[in-house]
Amino acid sequence: MWKNQRHQRIFRRLEELQSVTTDDLVDDLSVSRETVRRDLLDMEALGLLRRVHGGAVSADAHSEPPLDVRSKLNVKEKKAIARAACNLITDHKVIFFDTGSTTISLAKQLGSIHGLHVISNSLKAAGRLQREYDANRIASRVTLLGGSLTAFDFATSGQQTIREISRIQADIAFVSPTAIDHQYGALNAAEEETDVALAMLENSRENAVLADAAKFSANGNYRYCRFEQMDTLVTDTQIRKQPDLVHSVAERVKQLIIAE
Repeated sequence: MWKNQRHQRIFRRLEELQSVTTDDLVDDLSVSRETVRRDLLDMEALGLLRRVHGGAVSADAHSEPPLDVRSKLNVKEKKAIARAACNLITDHKVIFFDTGSTTISLAKQLGSIHGLHVISNSLKAAGRLQREYDANRIASRVTLLGGSLTAFDFATSGQQTIREISRIQADIAFVSPTAIDHQYGALNAAEEETDVALAMLENSRENAVLADAAKFSANGNYRYCRFEQMDTLVTDTQIRKQPDLVHSVAERVKQLIIAE
């Protein structure tokens, strides 16, 4: 397949789906990852798309892939982070967690803990967790926060969401940012997601930021939690490839957990 044909096919996929992963394009176009990478670079230079970690989104889409695409990225690392995060939880706690592929992984791990009250704005995470509780006959409950629903992340946000959060004092909040900036800490791509995360952090006694190592090279526009404000930062072993970064972060957060 010639380059122009590949570009047209990628563009049509983006028109239809708004986002594509590199792995899907490799399969669809029957070319190497390097060829796909060059095609995406060329198309980005022409303003036809915007590259994101793991693939690309249409030029007018959000600055990160939709949730269903992100859920296919770094799956092993996110599962390890979720397992480590579970060790921060004991029975009979009130827990916040926001939307994101990593917090959905956490929801899958919480299905055997008794006496929890889990409060989230993520439809997918809340639904997954309730099914786990029902299947395992666990006496825990799930509350889905009200608010305006976004199809991009299947999550609620807005003033109603913030008001509901402000009436609760949680024991711990789990938040999963779009990116981790080496200077500023946790960032999100969308302002409304940032507002929800901020509210959860302000209304919890403890917090844990869940971010796979790829987030340290991602981008976000709205900052909401500096390293010094993080009680715990949970990431994965890929971060050890950057020892200077590990040292810098470990000096600034209260607790750094590198999940195996």
